[in-house]
Amino acid sequence: MSRISSIGPIVLSMPPHDLTRLRATLGQPDLSRLLDALQQRLGRGRPLIGRLTLTAVSPAERHAADTLLGRVTTRGDSLQIDLDLLAQMLSEAGICDSLHAAVEALRGKIVDRLAHATALENTWTEIHANARTRFSPWPALGAWLEEIFTAGLLKRLSSAQPARAKPLLDDLEKLVRALPAPAEPIATFAAHLFGDAHALDSGSARATLAVRAAALLGGAVFEDDAEGRRTAWASVGILCDELSTPVLVFKLPAGHDTPIGRLLRTALADAEPIHLSLRPLMLWPLGTDPALAGRKIFVCENPTIVALAARRLGRRCAPLVCVNGQFATPAKILLRQLRAAGAHLHYHGDFDVGGLQIARRVLHDYAATPWRMSAADYLAAPKGRSIPAEASLASPWDTGLAELMRREQQAVHEEAVAEILLDDLTRPDSPTHR
Repeated sequence: MSRISSIGPIVLSMPPHDLTRLRATLGQPDLSRLLDALQQRLGRGRPLIGRLTLTAVSPAERHAADTLLGRVTTRGDSLQIDLDLLAQMLSEAGICDSLHAAVEALRGKIVDRLAHATALENTWTEIHANARTRFSPWPALGAWLEEIFTAGLLKRLSSAQPARAKPLLDDLEKLVRALPAPAEPIATFAAHLFGDAHALDSGSARATLAVRAAALLGGAVFEDDAEGRRTAWASVGILCDELSTPVLVFKLPAGHDTPIGRLLRTALADAEPIHLSLRPLMLWPLGTDPALAGRKIFVCENPTIVALAARRLGRRCAPLVCVNGQFATPAKILLRQLRAAGAHLHYHGDFDVGGLQIARRVLHDYAATPWRMSAADYLAAPKGRSIPAEASLASPWDTGLAELMRREQQAVHEEAVAEILLDDLTRPDSPTHR
């Protein structure tokens, strides 16, 4: 037996297409619209069978198609192409074994967009279901998961690529498991967790998703600006700019033997206003200080009120906190801690657009009581600069106030009613709101 017969018959493998002849036939310029139509049909997941109609064809396109199919010259505005016949002719001529292969040889790999989109959507559904399971130990994150998936935030931040979304979720789970942090600067927290001190820098995909989760875990109202992000991180023990935008306090009591407690007691004894940065508030929080339980604490918007109280009232003044017209993170953290300790907050601010905005936040988020912030208080006060007619005003604690301010279109700054406020601060147990 010969060697050839012992290994069986030899099968010569023919190439799937003859590219040179294919370009000379189906690839000529006057058939480019036909190729476009075939490519589009494949991209929609439709087979290349049956008839294909081209409209508004030029004489050159009609001549090229009729020549390709070997038929007599046709007429009319549209052109009918029998795709089964075309495929058969290409195959029998040894040019290409299928019309699908011919199009891909001339135009490159064709992606079935419908099938690809379906598979991609199924992948995202699996990622979402997996995320629900992974983050189920933290019920507070339910709203966050819905936001990043249904609103498309995760897709946008991962450039709609599941391969990028999965490691992002891995990092987020790792971060959530590490919270709350023990009053740690964000750079060192990121370095310990991810080996990169800049891993949680604002603007990155990881930080954008993580800060929203932090706000929910810490019970903070998330606002997508620099101060809002600082507040969100601070709510879970992570410090950003820990020494900036301190909160001003005067005569604030403290009982704990901690650095912040001793600092407050010294300032209280000397009747001196002091600034508290985020750092001591996070390292030695006041949320369980017994000296604050049941205490009536006044909150104002402008530091001038604190300066006047220190100069005119001194030791006779009730405890006073100033948000300084910014409502920055240290002020938010302090007010939260005062509420947690059982203090009763009473707020007064400017009667203008910004003042009402801050008042709404303080009254709603920290269950504060309005302090001379009624329509009657506004009406009795000396008026200042004008309020734009188109300004957005809202005072849910006294709807008549916003209506009156819209009618009057004049602001009232805290400094204009300082004498009344100072009188209240010397009689903290008397009614101070109407």
